[in-house]
Amino acid sequence: MASPEISTFAISLGSEPRGDRYLAHRLYTQQQGPLTALVRRSSKPERQFAIDLFDEGEFRIELKPGSFTGFLKEAHISRKRGKLALKYEAFEMAARLANVLLSNPVSSESIDDSLELLTRGLDSWENGMNPKATYLKCLYLYCRQEGYPVNEEWVTRLPDPDRASTVKIINLPIKELTPNAADLGTIESLEHYVEHHTHIRIRNKMA
Repeated sequence: MASPEISTFAISLGSEPRGDRYLAHRLYTQQQGPLTALVRRSSKPERQFAIDLFDEGEFRIELKPGSFTGFLKEAHISRKRGKLALKYEAFEMAARLANVLLSNPVSSESIDDSLELLTRGLDSWENGMNPKATYLKCLYLYCRQEGYPVNEEWVTRLPDPDRASTVKIINLPIKELTPNAADLGTIESLEHYVEHHTHIRIRNKMA
C-alpha cells in the first residue's frame, strides 16, 4: 500500500538527530497537528533542508501508514523568526509552549485554534511583549480551549496579590501584555494545576 502524502502549512517546533542517518523535525501542522518529519542526513549542504526553530512554511510529508511520523519531501519556508533566538527569556517561554503542544494529542476540531494560539504567542514574543505574561496567557487559553475550568479551579484560588495580577493578564489580548508582569511562581502554579488536575502534559517526549 502506498504511503499517504500530505501538503500542509506548519511551524517548526524543534529537531534532533534520530540515529546516525536521520534528523527528526517536529512540526505543528495545520492538517494533522503534531508530526515528526524525518530527513536523511547528508554531507552535501544543497541536499539539506534549512529549517530553524519556529520557521513557518509549506511542507510536503510522506507519512507512514497509521503514523504521525513520515519523511519530509519538500519544505518552502515563508517566515523565519530569527529575532526570537536573540531574546533569551522570550525564547525560553516559546520553547515551553512548544513542549506543551508537542506533548499532547489534538482533535481535528482543535488544530486551527491551537495553531492560532501558537502563532499569536510567537508574534508576541518576537515583538517584545512580556515573555512570562505571554506564556501564562497562552497556557491559560490552551486549558480553556481543552475544556478545563481553569478560571474556577485555579485563578479563583490564587492568593490575593497573585490573583489580581493574573486577572489583568488573562483579560488583556496577548498583543497588549507589555506592562503586565507575571512571576515564575505564578507560572509554576498554573503548570502544577495543569499536571495534577487535567490530562494535559507539560513535558515533551520525542515520538
